[in-house]
Amino acid sequence: MSSWNQPLTIWQKVQEAWNSLIVIKTFLSVSVTAAFRGKSGAKQYNVHVLNAVTRKLCVTFTPRQLQLRDTPTEEVYRQFMASRGLQPQTVPLNHGAKGHWIGNKNAKNVLVYYHGGGFFLFGRPEHYQLLAHMLDRLNEAGHDNLAIFFLTYTTTPHAVYPVQLRQSVEALRYILTETGRSPANIFLGGDSAGGNLSLAVLLHLTHPHPEIEPLKISQPLAGVFGCAPWVSYKLDGPSVQENAYKDALSEEILDRWSDQYLSGKEGDPWSEPARAPMDWWEEIQAKDILMTAGRDEILLSSIDEFVERFKKVVPNTVYVVAQDETHDSAVYAADVVGYDTQQTQAIVNWLGARL
Repeated sequence: MSSWNQPLTIWQKVQEAWNSLIVIKTFLSVSVTAAFRGKSGAKQYNVHVLNAVTRKLCVTFTPRQLQLRDTPTEEVYRQFMASRGLQPQTVPLNHGAKGHWIGNKNAKNVLVYYHGGGFFLFGRPEHYQLLAHMLDRLNEAGHDNLAIFFLTYTTTPHAVYPVQLRQSVEALRYILTETGRSPANIFLGGDSAGGNLSLAVLLHLTHPHPEIEPLKISQPLAGVFGCAPWVSYKLDGPSVQENAYKDALSEEILDRWSDQYLSGKEGDPWSEPARAPMDWWEEIQAKDILMTAGRDEILLSSIDEFVERFKKVVPNTVYVVAQDETHDSAVYAADVVGYDTQQTQAIVNWLGARL
């Protein structure tokens, strides 16, 4: 057992208890002040409180404390499948990754999905519940020919960039080589850091990362989407300040997570898709692209800037900005906003039109 995974010492447990009191104090305080938040706060009272507590939690607890409190992605998947009376269908992949099937794994089309969480947090129950909800919505509309292949990648600090990208490429390689599907029947998608990975894998197809085995495909993928994709680690856009008290993310959180991911390396086009020269995207290997963002998230400016330039070389791009939505709200505020957010609806509609 690594030192990271060893149980907390008595003193560390005391520190954790103190940190819990700090977070509780924040909850009690914000529960009162949220009534007077005005336009500087999140639209919904409960979302405002939840996001304020989330920000405090992520910067008060140490990274190790946060991960030890959480449930690993693969175990969350097992629990999710058990809750639906289904047997887990997990596939070991190269380089330590695993893929988990949701839906009928023999469906004609497959969505390879990369979860968010700053490359640090595990996949959450809400990730699986959201994707299952999306499948249900598609099935109701007569599109019952899609399965989801959900990747468990190694989170930081147990592995750092480009390990997560290498594992993401392997998930696509598996679907292509082991299931025999045509690229025309494969979608890539992800939320937040997972949106970063979906774009980075797409970039790797035409401009291979120098440390990762190339992957050539015979024809373009059916499509790629990023839900609130973390495309740049720069935090100099106006939305960072404008949405500082609305969103679940903060500058401190994002700086911490990007530093852990890069681990001293300089950013590059595969770690931050916004760094890629725009002409790198001209021969993009995907028929269609969808990107979404929340109007009230701090990443909005960086996503806006990237999409504006991206669409000039990839005109088959749809961009949806959801009013009054904070970062990745269908996952991280699901208990409050539910799963049928504007961004969820945009993804379901976009997929349905291509199935």
